Amino acid sequence: MTVTPDADGDAPASPGQRVPRIALRIGGLSAILLGVLVLSTVVMAFEFSANQKRIAEATERFHRLQVATAANRDFGMVRYWLADLAVSQLTLSERNAEAARDQLNDRITALEAFAPEAAATIRSSTDTIWTTAIAAVDAYADGNRVVGNALMSQARTQSDAVTSAMAALVDDLSEQSIRANDTAASAAQDARFRALIICLVIVLAGALLTALVLRSILQPLNRIDAAMADLQAGRPPVDLPPEGPDEFGRLSNTLRTLWDTQRARAELEEINAQQRRTVLTAVETIPDGFALFDETDRMVLRNERFLEVFPFARTLPDTATYAEFLDAEIASGILNIPAEDADAWRADCLARHTNPGGSRAELPYGPHYLLVSKGKTPDGGTVAVYSDISELRGRQVELEAARAEAEEANDAKSRFLASMSHELRTPLNAIIGYSEMLIEDAEDAGDTTSVPDLQRIESSGRHLLALINDILDLSKIEAGKMEMHIEEVGIAALVDDVQATVAPLVAMNDNTLSVTVADDIGTMMTDRTKLRQNLFNLLSNASKFTQDGRVDLTVTPEAEMIRFDVRDEGIGMTPDQLSRLFQPFAQADSSTASKYGGTGLGLSIVKSYCEMLGGGVSVVSEPGKGSTFTIRLPVSARAPAPADGTPTVLIIDDDEAALDSIGRTVRDAGYTVLTASDAATGLALARERRPDAVLLDIIMPERDGWSVLRDLKEDPILCETPVIMVSILTDREMGLAFGAVEQLMKPVDPDRLIAALEALAGDAEREILLVDDDAATRGLFRRILSREGWSVREAADGARALALVEERRPSLLVMDLMMPTLDGFQTLKRLRETEAGRGLPVIIVTSKDLTRREFDWLQDNARDVVMKGGDGRADLLAAIARQVGSVNATANEEAP
Repeated sequence: MTVTPDADGDAPASPGQRVPRIALRIGGLSAILLGVLVLSTVVMAFEFSANQKRIAEATERFHRLQVATAANRDFGMVRYWLADLAVSQLTLSERNAEAARDQLNDRITALEAFAPEAAATIRSSTDTIWTTAIAAVDAYADGNRVVGNALMSQARTQSDAVTSAMAALVDDLSEQSIRANDTAASAAQDARFRALIICLVIVLAGALLTALVLRSILQPLNRIDAAMADLQAGRPPVDLPPEGPDEFGRLSNTLRTLWDTQRARAELEEINAQQRRTVLTAVETIPDGFALFDETDRMVLRNERFLEVFPFARTLPDTATYAEFLDAEIASGILNIPAEDADAWRADCLARHTNPGGSRAELPYGPHYLLVSKGKTPDGGTVAVYSDISELRGRQVELEAARAEAEEANDAKSRFLASMSHELRTPLNAIIGYSEMLIEDAEDAGDTTSVPDLQRIESSGRHLLALINDILDLSKIEAGKMEMHIEEVGIAALVDDVQATVAPLVAMNDNTLSVTVADDIGTMMTDRTKLRQNLFNLLSNASKFTQDGRVDLTVTPEAEMIRFDVRDEGIGMTPDQLSRLFQPFAQADSSTASKYGGTGLGLSIVKSYCEMLGGGVSVVSEPGKGSTFTIRLPVSARAPAPADGTPTVLIIDDDEAALDSIGRTVRDAGYTVLTASDAATGLALARERRPDAVLLDIIMPERDGWSVLRDLKEDPILCETPVIMVSILTDREMGLAFGAVEQLMKPVDPDRLIAALEALAGDAEREILLVDDDAATRGLFRRILSREGWSVREAADGARALALVEERRPSLLVMDLMMPTLDGFQTLKRLRETEAGRGLPVIIVTSKDLTRREFDWLQDNARDVVMKGGDGRADLLAAIARQVGSVNATANEEAP
């Protein structure tokens, strides 16, 4: 490419500077022409102004001439009428003379503006002539014609003098008017000539400047036009204007860039063609069928595998539309669809192809299964991948079968856990129960020598029960069967409870326990039982591994968490021991296990419970310096939402611990709990929320329970609300005050069992039907009840129990759930269908770990349920259930 300078010799400007040269040239030309035009206009305007003045002066001279001529004429009229008046003596002539004189005076007044001296002379002479003429008229009227003639002669002489003066004035003004008119005409002629000269000069100069400007613009444009023709012909541009900041320089630079871009585009097209060949090769290597459609749904790319999957597509053109592809597919007969459904199938396929939305679908296709994946491209096209997943489908069937087997195995494990829970705890119940009875018998008989042995039997039984509980809990955790019961827990009260429970273990090794709880610790939403078990496990471990030392429990809030730190001064652990600390059945080492005992399950359960509650546990330890275990749990763990229509219970008590304990028990049963720590708050909540029942403490500050009860009963809205009075006494006295049964568990506390039975039976005949497939358990219960004066009948299974109830209705029925042939659920369901058993009080005593659904069903169909881990507060639940009704609305459903 050749770069030549501009014809006008303009030097290139510095890079980056933009100079609008064309605009400057055209603008300069326009400015010059406009300036010349303005100058010529000014000159001509000056000439016209001067000429206008001359014309105005000539006009003024002519006007003066007209005034003088009119005055001369009017003077003649005055002379005429005065002469006529003198002859005719007519009044009309007098009036005409006066009118002519008035008009003459007006003319003289006009003459005073430009000829004051002449006007004064004429006015004075005219007045004299008028006076003389009037005197002559008067003389004629008097008949004195001589005097009249003399005066008239004098008047004529005077008027001749005025006439001469007037003629001289008219002549002078006429000459002045002619000279002014000639001067104006000559000046106008000169101005016209000069204007023609100026216009000619302007035209010639404008034409010359325009030619120069056009030449400076058209020459570079012609060179650029030639360069563009070269570019269109595929040749490099030559003879371009030099690059620069002006328009031609930028156009030149643009054309050079365009030429470079064309060359680069050609290179890129070659690279693109090569890449397309590479892509086509890659697409052909894909093991799946591949097709690419453009925005009009025309096929633009497909691989050989696509043709193998859809052999009928070989007959289609390379640019066939997707609709044509579907028509060919229907015509091939490979689809197993009725002919009448073909149109609907085709429309559905077109709709999904138009808006795939990244869809993936598994479809049967002949003997195979295809995974069809479709998605939109950025330009509006559609990419489709067809994968043969027949082999994967077969593997999926195998995996589903394996999954079904695994689920069946898991169900079998669950059934095994339920069976083991019953089979292991039932004999332990008999062992512990008989041991307690024998201890009482020995103490009553004074045989103190056998009491220690019996106590060791009882202690061993309880220890074995604890081990079995740990193993079963771990199995439930691993099987995913462990349930959480979230409730509001008073942290300080729970720590006090744990401290009292663990105190004997701490004292065994001469240790001291220090408990520090933050003053503002408040409450938390968590599983009370599992938190208590975690703290008990950590504190018991700390006491076991510490001798004559100190164990600290510190509870503090930490952001949205509650932190529990258990520190001891025991043997500590090495990093290797810490690495396997929380594994099931893992202990520090064999020497530790042999010296301190234990199964290694406690910490594993602690870790699992913490994670289930949304927290975690960590440990810091050094050999010989003790250990610190830290539990962090959220202040509010996730709790199950209450079902619609859940009855609400309001608890009014000034004791925080009582509120927490009673609220937990009621909430565990599925009720919605409201709490108030004083009478005023309780009454306000009752009026606002309309609870279904009220639990009311008697002894409270400011107002006692009786006054609150009186207000409730006097309220027309709340008077029908059942109220249960609560007195903070012993558990047995509280149960009797509520008129409810005791909550029991295996191993059964005899006193609590008797209290529950007596509360249910009242003054009726003291006969109990005992239903349990375990003979040892029946024997234990029979001996306990017989001592209290009960008449006991026994049945080893549910069918026999139903028959005995039909024979004679007992006062109470105590029944186990895990029985052969007819279990407790089926027995209870059939019992409620009979007339004799419909209102019979039933107490369920079982070692089975109940699910929430089972527990709810039993609450609807039994008077009380004794469960593993129960806290002995069934009296409250029974009182609420009698007053409000069951929480679960499925009382008549089949037992699970």
